[in-house]
Amino acid sequence: MVDFVLNSCSNTHFFKSLSTFKFMRSQLHLLFITATVSLLISCNKNAVQLNDTNAKGEVPVLGNLVFHFSKQLMPDSLLNRWDSIPYIEFEPKIAGRFRWEHGDELIFSPATALAPAATYKASVSKEVLAFSKFDKVKVEDKLEFHTPDLKLENSNITWVAQDATNKAVPQVDLYFNYMVSPAVLKDKLEVTVDGVKKDYTVQTISNDKKVSIRILQVKTEDKDYNTVVTIGKGIIPDAGKNATKEAIEEKFSIPSPYNLIISNVESRHDGLSAGIKVFTSQQVVEAGLNAFIKINPVTKFGLEVEEDGFLITGDAFDLQKTYELLLTQGLRGKLGGTLKENYSSNIAFGELEPAISFANSKAVYLSSNGTKNIEVKITNMPKVKIVVSKIYESNLLAAHRYGYYPKEVGAGEEEYYDEEGGDATLGDVIYEKVIDTRSL
Repeated sequence: MVDFVLNSCSNTHFFKSLSTFKFMRSQLHLLFITATVSLLISCNKNAVQLNDTNAKGEVPVLGNLVFHFSKQLMPDSLLNRWDSIPYIEFEPKIAGRFRWEHGDELIFSPATALAPAATYKASVSKEVLAFSKFDKVKVEDKLEFHTPDLKLENSNITWVAQDATNKAVPQVDLYFNYMVSPAVLKDKLEVTVDGVKKDYTVQTISNDKKVSIRILQVKTEDKDYNTVVTIGKGIIPDAGKNATKEAIEEKFSIPSPYNLIISNVESRHDGLSAGIKVFTSQQVVEAGLNAFIKINPVTKFGLEVEEDGFLITGDAFDLQKTYELLLTQGLRGKLGGTLKENYSSNIAFGELEPAISFANSKAVYLSSNGTKNIEVKITNMPKVKIVVSKIYESNLLAAHRYGYYPKEVGAGEEEYYDEEGGDATLGDVIYEKVIDTRSL
């Protein structure tokens, strides 16, 4: 230990020095704070923020992902061009293309539907800053999104005759939002009728969105049966990732086999012909079926009897009109049930979503001995662009394996590039034309 003895003079000098030191330290501290604030201001000036995006929470399996930034990042000359530059990186990887809609708005269009019941993460890469003065992207929240979980969307009950015994049994059709494995579903499924557990058989063989089961040991009495179908948790849809976290329970009533019930009516229109599906509680008798069906305004139609009802078809239905469907009492079912009262429903087809497709999606070659025509179905699209390319013979295998796309219109380029974003020329554009579909 060392003892210090200070006289009054040295003590005064000590306090003066201490005061000077405190003042200098205060000044340095202030200087440090000022420098830090200046640095933060400078950093903020060079940073751009992701303001908004729909790539969060639940997203549909089909749809574009949009990213809005706080600053203009892309010049006008490079807007509205599809490219494969990885502005946003996804985990797991999602194949697709990017396009700057505005200088501060980036759109990503997946090449295919996202995986069912799957979770994705996204991160903004520095590629978004390549044409700007900024050097940093600020993202406040984690970019994480997922496709909808597996759900039971609907169910339908129909009395059917067993193939071997011809005995009537209730068949339950379960409609899911994704394809599921019947084998996996069977291990998780339980059926109770009037509180009593029942055995069942699964009729669906392969993976499908619709799975049919037939409930056994149900007496054919003139009564309704309270039924509960329970699917245990842990079901993963076909090609999906996330299992269901809770059990799915569906409660319904199986109608008496001595009554014919109209359970649902669905309508659709593909732009050329219409289809009206009538779901019944048992298969109907085809002979004389027309006499029990009336459509107003009167329209010519055809009929197809199916196991769970019948289908009304025709190409005379107007997409813009609303029709009244009337099913009159006395309509008979194959198991002896009859429609006790008239049933009416309004049918509207609504506006069709834009779509374009080849009539024959499996064709590969166009024979020189044919009519040299390719049929294309176009729905609700005012204009379409036709691009015909000539692929070099040496690149046929590469084009077939990897695919290829034309470069963006107005880019001054006519070569095709492969799907992975390479610059190899697979072919040349030999014909381009924009067609107004109203002239077709």
